[in-house]
Amino acid sequence: MKIQEVRKRNKKDDKDNISEFPDHVLLHIMSLMDTKSAVRTCVLSKRWKDLCKRLTNLTFSSSIGSCKHSMIQFLSWILSIRDHSYSLLNLSIDNHKAYIKPEVIDCVVKYALFHNVQQLKLVSCTETEPNLEPLTSIFCSQSLKSLELAIILDTLGLIFPKSLHMHALKSLNLSYVRFTTGENGDVEPFSNCHVLNTLVLRHCSFYNDQQILCISNPALSSLTIYEGKAYQISLATPNLNSFTLKGSISHQLFSTCNLSFLREVNIFIYGDGSSWNGKSSIIIKWLQVLANVKILTFTLRAFRVILQDLSNPSSTQPPCFVRLESLKVKKQLFTSMPDEDVNKVVEYLLQNTPMAKVDVITNA
Repeated sequence: MKIQEVRKRNKKDDKDNISEFPDHVLLHIMSLMDTKSAVRTCVLSKRWKDLCKRLTNLTFSSSIGSCKHSMIQFLSWILSIRDHSYSLLNLSIDNHKAYIKPEVIDCVVKYALFHNVQQLKLVSCTETEPNLEPLTSIFCSQSLKSLELAIILDTLGLIFPKSLHMHALKSLNLSYVRFTTGENGDVEPFSNCHVLNTLVLRHCSFYNDQQILCISNPALSSLTIYEGKAYQISLATPNLNSFTLKGSISHQLFSTCNLSFLREVNIFIYGDGSSWNGKSSIIIKWLQVLANVKILTFTLRAFRVILQDLSNPSSTQPPCFVRLESLKVKKQLFTSMPDEDVNKVVEYLLQNTPMAKVDVITNA
């Protein structure tokens, strides 16, 4: 074979096939990358030079050891060079390791809402409370389908509106917010989110003396509540399918419906046990409200809490599960409990439901 023919064939094999894809295909590939990697494609060739200006998914995160200023500068630069005729579908900012100036938060929120953002994650620390105007606009957005919000202030949580009016919102994840009382004296912020499917609450509290949070929403399917200041939770969620309680034992739980579609309940208790005394009755009362559950999962620490009060003859009567199929116990690292005690708690919980399957799971 002649040398010229070999060179011609090699040149053909080296052809950049990816760059011949249509723009929308290349943009989809870039959307699967982190934002820094996607932006770096601009140096590949003239074909890629301006594609990053049309990205609709942007993710920014401050990793351990990284400089917060470089992250903020990069964020500001990306927003400034974007082709503003394109919607910003997904914006994620996770900067919980360092402070962001409130004016930066305000600017980012305004930009995202103006460009019809559908998924917004904003996790940040700030020394002073940011301007409420753009944040209030978030709570009225008609484009947002998913919102994760955690503005961590030095002392207090962000004040939450009396009621949300977000008719497209399907998933809501809130941390460090303070709920406010409505006109009738109730705290019922989620009833106007008509397609809300998933709700997660972390470290939430109240702006005033009201201590009852009414979670009223017929569409809600999944609810997760983490530790925080003690308050009462009243459920009006007839289609609730999954309920998870994590952290400390503090919240009182009530329900105005029988939760007939409830499939799984997870009760994950943490802590060293110093604040567990007298708390087992709270767990039992939770279970009485959640008695329609099919699959019930505890951490071993939750079992240890229940065990403390089993010797008390005046302790609360065990729940009567009407549909329970499976009881699971997760053994956590550095947490132990004699098998005899585990069996004692199982027998107590299932004395009205003897046919449920029991599994003890050891975490790897």
